[in-house]
Amino acid sequence: MKLSSHIAIGVSDLERSLAFYRDALGMTVIRDATNEPPADSLYGPEVGSTRRREVMLRFGGNDGEGYGDRLFLAISQSEELAGNSPLHLGQIGIHHIGFWVDDIPALATRLRSAGYEPISVKDTTGVGYGESADQPMRAMFVKDPDGTILQFDERVGVAADGCC
Repeated sequence: MKLSSHIAIGVSDLERSLAFYRDALGMTVIRDATNEPPADSLYGPEVGSTRRREVMLRFGGNDGEGYGDRLFLAISQSEELAGNSPLHLGQIGIHHIGFWVDDIPALATRLRSAGYEPISVKDTTGVGYGESADQPMRAMFVKDPDGTILQFDERVGVAADGCC
């Protein structure tokens, strides 16, 4: 494997989630489409059986070849998702997603300005994230509008006065 190509998150209210990912986190919408049933067989019959709106967002730059310092996130709303809830820490499946960022205090301020309060912000020692293992880092956790937990990590020297 080289890089992740994208992360897909099902949401209950696409407009509310767009306000979070696009406006509060600063991601850029690069595609907004509605898939009518039967959806592309790429997903298989169980996933492609209902009408689904999907928005692709980009976070970071573009190296011109489809890779580089960026992340693609697909958020989608489907009739079949009604009533579902995200996983919690410790459950089987993906229960949170982590991202590297350059400035957690600035991101925390941006999130708070948009009405989203971080769950926690902690200075710690890296726990094995590649080259950051055993290095000072800062981690911030926040929930998206549906309760999906997002983790933001920053490589830093541990501040004497803490953060955020």
